[in-house]
Amino acid sequence: MAAVADSDLSPYAAASYEHQTNPFYQWSGTTAPIAASADSLIRLRAGLDARLTSSRQTLLASAEVRRFDYRTLTFLGRTEELLDGSYQWHLSSLVDGDVGYRHEHRMVPFEELANTRALLMETEGIATAAVNVTSRAGWRIESRLKRRSLASPRPGVPRLDLDENSIHEAVRHPLKRLSVGFDGEYLSGTYTGAGILGAPRYHQTTLQLAAERRIAQFSTFEGAVGYTWRDETNGAGVSEFTGLVGYRREISSKTSAEIRLRRAINSYVTDAGSEIDTDLALRVVWQPTAKVQVEPSFILMRSVFPGRTFAAESSRHDQYRMMALDIHYQVLDWLALHPYVRHALRSSSVPTFGFDASAIGLELVMKESK
Repeated sequence: MAAVADSDLSPYAAASYEHQTNPFYQWSGTTAPIAASADSLIRLRAGLDARLTSSRQTLLASAEVRRFDYRTLTFLGRTEELLDGSYQWHLSSLVDGDVGYRHEHRMVPFEELANTRALLMETEGIATAAVNVTSRAGWRIESRLKRRSLASPRPGVPRLDLDENSIHEAVRHPLKRLSVGFDGEYLSGTYTGAGILGAPRYHQTTLQLAAERRIAQFSTFEGAVGYTWRDETNGAGVSEFTGLVGYRREISSKTSAEIRLRRAINSYVTDAGSEIDTDLALRVVWQPTAKVQVEPSFILMRSVFPGRTFAAESSRHDQYRMMALDIHYQVLDWLALHPYVRHALRSSSVPTFGFDASAIGLELVMKESK
């Protein structure tokens, strides 16, 4: 019997108005060289999501174009693009996998810079391939390859590039409602065009014990704990305990909540170095009616930047807090309203990296109903 293909095309368009109190995410201290200035912007975006499924094989693709225009800071006007695609395949009930590629051209976030007003655009490409094998006894082996290429100019280093390659291996075994196993990842990366920052190469290895528990459809617990070693050619390596703990629960038919605590070693592109991030994220979803959804969220993050000096400081420690409220209202089958508010605050041992920024906006989303 011939397989029946199922396809779906979903075009969409959105327009939003947003007011920002601190568009450059700059420190407002009295000795800061540049004072923050508020501004408003219009954001337009349009895209297409596509799906094709045939005989348990699925092809996914999406494309989006975004346009930003500011009322006063006209030099921040820009166009961003996103292309994303993946192919999910199944050889049998025991062997599956996927391949994918994501390409994005976007602005370098001002949160990653300090006292900079220049519009810098970066381009990122991510390619992935995965193979998963499940034994009849329930053991599952997951293998994933990833290549990341980031061309991200920064002040003083207009040709800064980062290339990363990684392989992630995971083993899982079910024990009734509990799944246990371990994760291992090896990552290598190279900075080029770093100028005075140097061009270090680094190698990073992570080993973790992992577990996941599901209780019917009401709650999910996941956890991993282990250690990460990162060696850099300039001698500024770092080793730390890493992992995550996450919990999600359906509190009622209308309300769900999730909490996640994570600690990881990441690349700090602005300084061609490393950072140790410990973050706590909270999110609640309340849907009082079929047309209304309310989502408050909160993020608390502490970041340490080892092996680097910042101005007169021998080290840098940041604390970042972000509170957000999103409301989604489905006015018509094809039209939705999305009012939102954001407030972000970062304090730092190097004061010029701190900021206090808020944004409030309203987005109209038009999407063909199914």
